[in-house]
Amino acid sequence: MENREETLKTEKFIRKNVTFKSVGSTIVGHLYFPVDTDFNMKYPAIVTGGPMATIKEQSPGVFAKALAERGFIVLAFDYRTFGESEGEPRQYEDPASKTEDIQNAISFLVAHKNVDSNRIGALGICNSSSYIADALQSNRRVKAFGTVSGHFSLREATVTNPLVPEEMRKAMYAKSEEARQQYFETGIAVPDDMLMPDMNEAPPAEAGVFICEQYDYYFRRRKAEWPTYTNHLVPFSFGQIARSHGLDYAGQIAIPYLGVVGEKAFTREFTERFIKAKTHGPAEIKIIKNGTHFSTYDKPEYVAEGADALSAFFNKHLV
Repeated sequence: MENREETLKTEKFIRKNVTFKSVGSTIVGHLYFPVDTDFNMKYPAIVTGGPMATIKEQSPGVFAKALAERGFIVLAFDYRTFGESEGEPRQYEDPASKTEDIQNAISFLVAHKNVDSNRIGALGICNSSSYIADALQSNRRVKAFGTVSGHFSLREATVTNPLVPEEMRKAMYAKSEEARQQYFETGIAVPDDMLMPDMNEAPPAEAGVFICEQYDYYFRRRKAEWPTYTNHLVPFSFGQIARSHGLDYAGQIAIPYLGVVGEKAFTREFTERFIKAKTHGPAEIKIIKNGTHFSTYDKPEYVAEGADALSAFFNKHLV
């Protein structure tokens, strides 16, 4: 429903505040339109979701704006328990719940008066690539699937990651289970930085590109650009994401797929593996030269290159 008053119009896009229900909770989103939208007409539409703990103003909003400038209606929204959306416990990273929210976001677009319900696409950024892939196993309303820096296995990042010492993994499971029991008995769940540790100062260059860019994106910039964002999650999120393996879903997805990924991104491997595992329907990759995992989120020249590729892809397949 477009039942919130604020509408933002710029030279490049129109943004409306919208809400819809998901499992009884109100989801808050931004619906982006091309600046020259005729509100008596129907247009192709895309639902987008972002990385772990993300809010709609971050990378989902960046790509929503870019694709609206290229002629699409695009929905960026806060998942349940995050940002402006309802849901308890707050900051609960649960792949199954997020997949359900994606299904309901698709339903919102199907019902919208300006959306051509036969021309709907989906765009996953980082972890949402896996969540959307899960949704697409049983959802035939989406006709094309794109990703940016697609992270298709949280299980490999946690349970089987050789860089995570076994004792640390055991401690994380123990803390996750203790927090879940506390929530069951008291109704209290306290988000913390177990899954995405706080970084209060810039790491040294020798920490590597990934750590330095993670600090810049999630910690240095957030206070000025995304004051409602927090990296903290309830600890029992760990037990949920440890089971998430989006590569398992690739073989069930027959619709066309495009993976946009940085040349130097650690997630390039996941995109290539997803394409290899996708045994039905067309699949292709767009490699952003010199791009890294985080820089493709919102570095202007990389976003433009990625959005151009996604626009051509969705225009080809949303017919």
